[in-house]
Amino acid sequence: MSAEQRTALLATAKAGKDTDASAAQLFEVLSTVDEATRDPAGELAKPYVLAPLRNLVGDPSKVPPSRFRFSPEDLSKIWGWLARHLAKDMVETAKKCRKPESDPIWFEFRRTAGKALKDAIAAAERVPKDMTALMKRFGGGDAKGMLVDAASLLTHCEEISTAMKTLPDKIVELDPDLVEQIREMHESLSEETPEAALWVLLLTIGRLAEPWQIFRVVAKIGNREDDLVVSKTDLAAVGDAILADTGFFASKLKQPPQTLEEAKASAHVFDQFVAHSNGMTSEFGIRKAGRWGQVLFSLRAEASSNVEKTLNKIPLALDNGLPEPRRGRSGRIIPAQLPSEAAIDKAEGLLFFLNSCREHTNAAAIASTHKRILDVCEKRMTDAGALLVDLVASSEGQNRTTAQDGLEITARLMESGGMVEPANLLRRRGLAAAA
Repeated sequence: MSAEQRTALLATAKAGKDTDASAAQLFEVLSTVDEATRDPAGELAKPYVLAPLRNLVGDPSKVPPSRFRFSPEDLSKIWGWLARHLAKDMVETAKKCRKPESDPIWFEFRRTAGKALKDAIAAAERVPKDMTALMKRFGGGDAKGMLVDAASLLTHCEEISTAMKTLPDKIVELDPDLVEQIREMHESLSEETPEAALWVLLLTIGRLAEPWQIFRVVAKIGNREDDLVVSKTDLAAVGDAILADTGFFASKLKQPPQTLEEAKASAHVFDQFVAHSNGMTSEFGIRKAGRWGQVLFSLRAEASSNVEKTLNKIPLALDNGLPEPRRGRSGRIIPAQLPSEAAIDKAEGLLFFLNSCREHTNAAAIASTHKRILDVCEKRMTDAGALLVDLVASSEGQNRTTAQDGLEITARLMESGGMVEPANLLRRRGLAAAA
């Protein structure tokens, strides 16, 4: 039989095994046959055993901290350590295992791996030079914390997996019923496995369309609407995760965009920063004098400073990217040299960013800077467009073609800055001038 036929037959037997003795016997036989015909896990043993870490694997430069804990390299090093030193027998047995990844036996392998990691960390903590060697093996930094998290996720894999299966993969709105469900799960797990209870909250953040809504659960569990007590308990890890995400987006605003594509990405980052920052304070009482409050207001100041620096670069970008003609003493219009595509792209991107962050200026305390830059840019583009229309009307041949190209560039920049109607009007005026 083909693999598809075997799978279908096995599923049919499994569905009836609890109510039909014949089906139960058939299921037992088919299960044995299915296992015997499967290939050993082999190299798949690594992703099967380390599956509990999978949702937190990523690139820290692209993934917010709440959704990142391990790099692919970390997983390879952990697996190599287990295979060569800590759990050789388990790894060899797992490689020979013919059970599918969904089979409970893989939970046993994961628990064995988790215990081996915990024991190794504890042993290294007793000998400073061993801990130094361990940190060197895993690249320093927060290597110990990464390993502790890996050990915890593997040790409590079954409890965490069972709880997370009851939640939607994507949570658009954390409604009261879902909040209560998560609270009950947390309370139930806290009695025997507090680590698993906390991981359920941290992993839930990754499923939320609006991660700051996790504070609804925190408030329910802590029976408080502010951070006075909660920020000093185990639940602080949840708030710290949202704060870390907020800081991630703030730091991404340091480098001004150099192209339109980069500007679109920067605008999205700024949106995310404002949403996280405002979301925290709207969902939960964050005291200015508290630990979370101090970090949050520091991040707001950092983001505002970064955005303001970007806005202040826009006039210079227009110097290089806007083909501004000027009038000579005789009144004759002197055309400007057409800018390079790179200069146009940069100016276009910065104007897009200027327009995109319009709604956030009050929240970021940069309203006055934004208005000043916006007024200057709109006036310069409007004036340049008017002169270019006159230049189109008064020139011919190559000079007219150059003037028309400059007019189109100006219209493009206007559109990026949100001046859509003035850009359309400028194009119509250019066509009329050429006619």
